[in-house]
Amino acid sequence: MSGRARKTQLEQLCFDRDAKFDEIVSCLSRELYSRSPVSEQDHNNLIEEAEILTDNWAAAEDNHRPLDLTTALQKLLSEHQEICKQIIEILDSGRSEEY
Repeated sequence: MSGRARKTQLEQLCFDRDAKFDEIVSCLSRELYSRSPVSEQDHNNLIEEAEILTDNWAAAEDNHRPLDLTTALQKLLSEHQEICKQIIEILDSGRSEEY
């Protein structure tokens, strides 16, 4: 893959990752606030919680623990992790070409 193609794919994956993260935050908001408007502080707390969840999901996957995909949130976390893996693969392949 050329450097430009890799950069374009990486940009798209980063966009997709950020969009998936926003979906995770929205899902948390629906589950925790039952569609009522959330304050800015609540929204910031949701973002922090989403960051913790995505980190924990990645750690569980790295430890080869079986992960059930029974809820919408779990499916979103799994999809987010898959996008992150693709980003890492592209970054790793670019580094190997530099040497």
